Amino acid sequence: MESGIAALADLERYPLHALDGERGRELLDRARKAFEHTGFVALPGFLHPDAARVVASQCLADEGRGVRFDGTSDVFLKTEDGAQGHTGTTYTKTTLPYDRIRPDSPLHTLYAWEPLRAFVAAVVGLPVHRCADPAGAVAVQIQHEGDLQDWHFDICEYTVLLHAQAPTGGGTLQYAVRSRTQVRHSPDLLRRIVTGDRGVPVTEVPTAAGTLAVHAGSISMHRVTPVVGDTARVSAVLTYNSRPGQTLNPYTRQIHYGRDR
Repeated sequence: MESGIAALADLERYPLHALDGERGRELLDRARKAFEHTGFVALPGFLHPDAARVVASQCLADEGRGVRFDGTSDVFLKTEDGAQGHTGTTYTKTTLPYDRIRPDSPLHTLYAWEPLRAFVAAVVGLPVHRCADPAGAVAVQIQHEGDLQDWHFDICEYTVLLHAQAPTGGGTLQYAVRSRTQVRHSPDLLRRIVTGDRGVPVTEVPTAAGTLAVHAGSISMHRVTPVVGDTARVSAVLTYNSRPGQTLNPYTRQIHYGRDR
């Protein structure tokens, strides 16, 4: 399988398949330190340009099979009893669910690749398992001009982002590192983050085609800023949990995929 992965990813630069080697250990050490300090790890240029273009073109060609969202959502995605968080922002985006991604997509190959799962586990320092949800295990977010993703915490504990295509402008990931506990207990903090209060630290990560990123989205509130221009933002979201068999909750599956299962 390594030869097939090598056609998709730069394994010379990022030897995820050889973390016990000298270069693999150096990569893992850098990634662990970044995750510890920022809750985020980015590997620019992980996908070869041709592979990124294939993913983007396939997903854009299949966009009609996706689910269009136009509405508002709870920042906790109904995972916190007694806690409600609504920004009041109406947002739009298209999501291509896992079971509607074409079978020959490189995304299936990468998600099934064991060294990627092992790398995520080694970075976060815990066992991780692929999500068992038929819609949300892997999802492709397609955002055209004016589309965005509002502030929220993920259902799945750990997310691998694979950016296939960068927009002309906007489409920046913003996140407040390990903010879940504070936001849950402070509606004022939620308001300050949403309104862009510069007194609250928020990290910005522009979209760059080919980048792979590891993100603890369940504990770091985040959003994607509005896309600007004629070129769409196309990013895949590969999800992992610390326990096997985890799926999305009904609320999340319904609002983002328009279905109960």
